[in-house]
Amino acid sequence: MNYKLGQNLIEWSFKIKQEYLNIWSEVLNDPNPIHLNKNKVKDLNLGDNCINQGPANVAYIINCISNNFHKYELVSIKNKFKGNVFSGDNVTVKGSISSINNCDERIYLTLDLYLNTQNQRGVVETTAVIKIP
Repeated sequence: MNYKLGQNLIEWSFKIKQEYLNIWSEVLNDPNPIHLNKNKVKDLNLGDNCINQGPANVAYIINCISNNFHKYELVSIKNKFKGNVFSGDNVTVKGSISSINNCDERIYLTLDLYLNTQNQRGVVETTAVIKIP
């Protein structure tokens, strides 16, 4: 496979539903009411709907990587959380290849990825390094 510097990844999109926040809360053992009770979110002046868990947002970014590279190893991932994703949001993850390195007969790609919602761009900004076998 040929990779090019600046090559765009295929976007990955997903609709956030409250039932998913409930499941993530159970899986993460995270009973924080901002994920489960929109009235608490309103009381805290954080928005009008429940706030999605940060690890779920990272999972969406990894889904985008997996959708673009079917066989890879995740070497590193660094995330900057710059906003919130809410129940009812539509998320889209976009990205591109920012560097290509060959080492030990393997290709290492650095990816710059951005999780956006319909209301905010760059809610999560991610740099990931993957190894292609």
